[in-house]
Amino acid sequence: MADSDPTQLVIDYEVLYNAANKLDSLESDVSTISKRGQSRTGFVPGVNGNVLQEDLGPSVFGMAMVAFYNAWEDPLSNAGDQIKQLSATFKGIAQAYFDADASQVGAINAGVALSAARNYPAEVADYLKAMASWEQLPNGGVNVPYYDINGNEQYETIPQPTPVAYPGTSYTGPSGATTTWTTGGPDPLDQTGGPEITSETTTYTDDGMTYTETTTFGADQAWHDDGPTQNTTTTVTHSDGSTDTITTNYDASTGNATSTDVNVSNGKTTTTQDTRTGWDGDWSVVPPSPAPPTPTRGR
Repeated sequence: MADSDPTQLVIDYEVLYNAANKLDSLESDVSTISKRGQSRTGFVPGVNGNVLQEDLGPSVFGMAMVAFYNAWEDPLSNAGDQIKQLSATFKGIAQAYFDADASQVGAINAGVALSAARNYPAEVADYLKAMASWEQLPNGGVNVPYYDINGNEQYETIPQPTPVAYPGTSYTGPSGATTTWTTGGPDPLDQTGGPEITSETTTYTDDGMTYTETTTFGADQAWHDDGPTQNTTTTVTHSDGSTDTITTNYDASTGNATSTDVNVSNGKTTTTQDTRTGWDGDWSVVPPSPAPPTPTRGR
């Protein structure tokens, strides 16, 4: 629980995930002992295979060892099943909360990266304009005279403008998330001459869990809210190995949009769809179509 607000539940998924991994190791050890208990009469399980009970010394000792393994075979097997279930619960909770955090971290990182890529030409133009003005200053910008509000002459040094760093095609944010992207030349609808992004991949790894999101972008259809309008296909790979493939299509003339999500988890496929009416409309879930009635055979 959070100290500042007792109504907030804080999940430390690192602790849960590490505990799950330790439980997996414990279950493996328990399973090994349990399987060794399934020995043939007269044999005692060893590291390199079964050993004749007579080879362990006095017959009483060998018989006791055989009896020990046979007696504990079922309890250890049951314990292994319970440990496995507890591990799965811990791991499932850890992965769910990690994915929730990772999706936000990834979205922020990708936003920063792609904004830097799109804004680079405009920032270069601003830099060149500022540099041209600076070069007109006397004394290389040192002790440049000016007059204050009282008409007194003052002097100041104006630093040379800093060149704009080239964003490249990869960005790693402070969270450790990494975004890479590709471009397809200038976006014809971007008046600042920014590039048209064609694909982007963001990966975030923490505490042994990894979240990856890859998006491919279609051509820019309209410039809206200071950004491009592009159809997208996004594939999200969650920390448990399940995937979501999300296809979003826009109508540039109306702002209407449709998004279809195909989730594949544990071999099961589930499809959901959302729609939006107008540029500022809210997304709403499309109810699934009812199953067709089962045909009946008439008399």
